Amino acid sequence: MSHDAHELRDAARAEYHARWEAVETFKAQELAAMTEERAWQIIQRLGTVEGWRERPDWSGLVEQQALFHKGRLS
Repeated sequence: MSHDAHELRDAARAEYHARWEAVETFKAQELAAMTEERAWQIIQRLGTVEGWRERPDWSGLVEQQALFHKGRLS
């Protein structure tokens, strides 16, 4: 790779990191300024998925471990 290509790659990488840092800064400021009421509105808009659990005591980790142990015994 030529010297110019390295410089272009490094410049692009620096620009990307600067933009990402600006986005993170904005997100942090937005979170810091958020009121309890606004947070509650966002949570309410998200809603819940009804009936996504197979059983009330269902746990993905427990199910995963059970499947893993069955596979190891075979």
